[in-house]
Amino acid sequence: MSKILCIDFGTKRIGLSIPIRSIAFGLETLETVDYNHLIATIDKYIKNKYIDTLVIGHPLKSDKSLFPIEKDIIKFINFFKTKYPKLIIKRIDERFSSKIANYFLINSFFNKKKRKQKKILDQISAILLLQDFISNNS
Repeated sequence: MSKILCIDFGTKRIGLSIPIRSIAFGLETLETVDYNHLIATIDKYIKNKYIDTLVIGHPLKSDKSLFPIEKDIIKFINFFKTKYPKLIIKRIDERFSSKIANYFLINSFFNKKKRKQKKILDQISAILLLQDFISNNS
């Protein structure tokens, strides 16, 4: 299996997940306010974990049109394509991933205080995206 880093790109936060033996696990949630820190952190993961594939959510509306955040995602993708020409970048439809993650969170073992932490929601979204990718590409 290739070394994958999955990214659920949001306007305020980015959820990260990685697979361990074909099961997706949450890695971290990053704030998007500091773009340079965001890039440096992802860059660190690519180098230190020998990532060869990025799986990035593709934010589509129910009518398949794009959300405005797509411009930021394309900028992000182009940066890493330029820096790592051999890096494989896959997109995955992320429609409803946040809603499914929220449903999972509400029905999970997390207490109410923990469920209100948005960082957990972003990690769960990234986990769901990656698990979907793994299931469809095995």
